[in-house]
Amino acid sequence: MHAASWFSRFKHPARSAFAVVAGTAVVGALSLAAFAPALPAAAHSSTASFSGTLGKAQKVKTFTVGGLSTVGAAGVANAASTASSSNPTAHVVAIHPRPASGTHAAATLAPKPTAKGAKVAAGTVLHNFDGVSALQNSQATGGYDLEPPDEGLAVGGGYAINLVNLTGAIYHKNGSIAAGPFPLGLIGGGGFFNADLNNIVSDPRGYYDAATHTWFLLIWEDDFVNGAPGPAYVDLAINSGNPVTGAWNLYKIEVDDANASGCPCLPDFTILGMDQYNVYLLPNEFQNYGPGFNGSQIYALSKAQLLAGDPTPNVVHFSGLSVGGTIAYHLQPAIEHSSAPAEYFMNSLDPNNTYDTRLGVWAMTNRDHIAQGVIPTLTATVISSEVYAMPPNATTPAGYNSGFAAPTSGVVTNDFDALQEVQYINGKLYGALDTSVNIPGDTSARSGVAWFEVKPAVSGGVISASSKVTRQGYLAAQGLYLLYPHIEASATGTVAMTFSFGGPGTYLSAAYSVLSKGAFSTVQTAAPGVTSDNGFTSTAAFGGVGRWGDYSAGQLDPSGSGIWFATEYIGSNGDQYANWSDRVFEIAG
Repeated sequence: MHAASWFSRFKHPARSAFAVVAGTAVVGALSLAAFAPALPAAAHSSTASFSGTLGKAQKVKTFTVGGLSTVGAAGVANAASTASSSNPTAHVVAIHPRPASGTHAAATLAPKPTAKGAKVAAGTVLHNFDGVSALQNSQATGGYDLEPPDEGLAVGGGYAINLVNLTGAIYHKNGSIAAGPFPLGLIGGGGFFNADLNNIVSDPRGYYDAATHTWFLLIWEDDFVNGAPGPAYVDLAINSGNPVTGAWNLYKIEVDDANASGCPCLPDFTILGMDQYNVYLLPNEFQNYGPGFNGSQIYALSKAQLLAGDPTPNVVHFSGLSVGGTIAYHLQPAIEHSSAPAEYFMNSLDPNNTYDTRLGVWAMTNRDHIAQGVIPTLTATVISSEVYAMPPNATTPAGYNSGFAAPTSGVVTNDFDALQEVQYINGKLYGALDTSVNIPGDTSARSGVAWFEVKPAVSGGVISASSKVTRQGYLAAQGLYLLYPHIEASATGTVAMTFSFGGPGTYLSAAYSVLSKGAFSTVQTAAPGVTSDNGFTSTAAFGGVGRWGDYSAGQLDPSGSGIWFATEYIGSNGDQYANWSDRVFEIAG
């Protein structure tokens, strides 16, 4: 058993600004004309270009889910009995302040547009079931409790794969278990990614590529050598058949950027992108040997080489990324569902963690010959958007953590106004982020969602400044905080997003909203919270502000029947240290 601890690595921008930042809350489109005097300048920038370098990944293992190492019955029993233990196993991934940079963000208060709050209604879904929970995570890993709950979701071939923190499970679409729950890593090494939990292991992601009938799952790890942070990897598992019985190839992509400042570095929050040619891995690079942040990195791998089982596929690495005078943070690669002239990326800016009215739009062209050692072209520009601002923490009902015999505050963090996952379909990019909001008649600022539909343009093989926002808006609900949105658009034009919500009198719940007549106007409940957040990070010993999930997840059903989502909520009493749950559901799309 391991004593309660938290890692010396941290995540996400500082939120010291939200004590003085008031935000936006509009349902539907918003005119910014009335607020122009208070906003930072947001004119289109000239196009920036970046150079990449060529390296190699390594295939390290072929395995099946049925052959995974597990903790066994004794480990499960041990995890279930730790309520009486004086040697707890709670672990938390703490928060890293992103260094403020750039000159664009104003030092004034953000403007305060007003709008009515959305309606809250019960939702009807096609499929709806619980995914991996805190209790299952503890049992699968032998008592390794971890907050916040970070998740991945991949859906295809009649299955839905849900990964949360250090545990995964494969479900039939009706929610019955096909395999698992199984550990993604184990103390001393093992589990799905053969990862050692003595290292830092975090942030699972997933995607099913319908074009190649292939599953892609990842997690990242920052390894320790003689007690000091050393090499870091993205572990990428690939399966082109049945995910339960078929073979998975495991690749390790070294992403510690050993020769960069303060490195070998930590690849926090690695994000997964995909187009018809390549797989894209984008970590946020934090220095292990210094206080600095080196920005988002891009690692591109040839999909053809991975599918062929090449033991050493090519990897192209882009670093030193910035746009609009701001180092790139949380740069989001698109999941591309239709043919495009480029792989697109987007990011929000807000370098001083206050507010902003700009988005970065990026394009990678000449990207179809990485297998032959050709380095693609990467360019970026800045476009204007609606205002978004750092969101406040969410206040929900207080609870009690029996593992530490201490009350929990009910306050959970909303992290940042960084853009979340991005999708490209029908010629448009879709993205959403958390923002501070004000609602008429409400008692305080809340966190809501700002969303964007962007039409990118490429000219002469580079991103064009004629790229623009075509639709945008907000979603907010009176008395509630909305947390960690994920937006998806279907080929038939349905646009929907998922998120968690909670409030002073509302348990943390799973929800979604569907765009109607150009606006998200209704919050629909997929699964209501059943009790307070009793997670250990909400106790005074861990600062009294709970760590909620850093992102939600989603994927279009490859059969074309709907849109799948996964987001966190409080679905049970959990174990003595945590009680988060993951809700997996499908809506008509």
